[in-house]
Amino acid sequence: MINIPPDWALATTHIASKYVSHQFLAMISGWPNAIPPLELDFMMAKGINPVREDSLLARYPPDSQIHLDRLAVMCDKFGIIIFWYLPGAIDGAIQNDMAAATKMMSVPLARSVTSSAATSNNWRTHASNFYSSQSGGTPGCINLSLAWFMQGHPVPKFHPQVSATLKEVEGQSFCQAMHRLAVLIAAALRVMHPNLYWSSLAVKLALGLWADQNKSNKIGDHLREWPLSS
Repeated sequence: MINIPPDWALATTHIASKYVSHQFLAMISGWPNAIPPLELDFMMAKGINPVREDSLLARYPPDSQIHLDRLAVMCDKFGIIIFWYLPGAIDGAIQNDMAAATKMMSVPLARSVTSSAATSNNWRTHASNFYSSQSGGTPGCINLSLAWFMQGHPVPKFHPQVSATLKEVEGQSFCQAMHRLAVLIAAALRVMHPNLYWSSLAVKLALGLWADQNKSNKIGDHLREWPLSS
């Protein structure tokens, strides 16, 4: 059993993912429905936009006449699920959260793009790799990492550090704005890939212990705000 510190944002995410996982098992195996945890204050909603659905169907018509209008999975010849179809999983409120959080990062995203001649050092972020967003978003490439470890910087002289972008005010605000979406991601990961979910939690807790032992307050502080299980 993994015990997550109660003052971590990840603790709430973990509780929510457990509830969704139990509800999923109830649906497919006849288990009794799970009671929503008292720690959570949420509202379930469906994120279906009929106009948008019709527009996408017109732009990307299916190769055959199979039309999925309900939850479905696709399996390979070994019976392993390789595709999950979850219509309405991301409701309007979560989509708005995603757009607002992305907008918060406009400044560091714009700053990340380089316009000088592409070299071996900056080719990944060169302006030629990015296109204008139809939705008004700012193109760019940033790193939001709790423990960024640069290649070619071996221990013990160098240790993982919070990435520069995450240290900024925008990075902290981004983490807070992503709490609702983090619950959805954690719930999906716990159902679709439970081994990866539990491994990720174990890494976060190990990082917390390492940060405490090495007096890395910045990593510890950002861990408390980090809502993602992945």
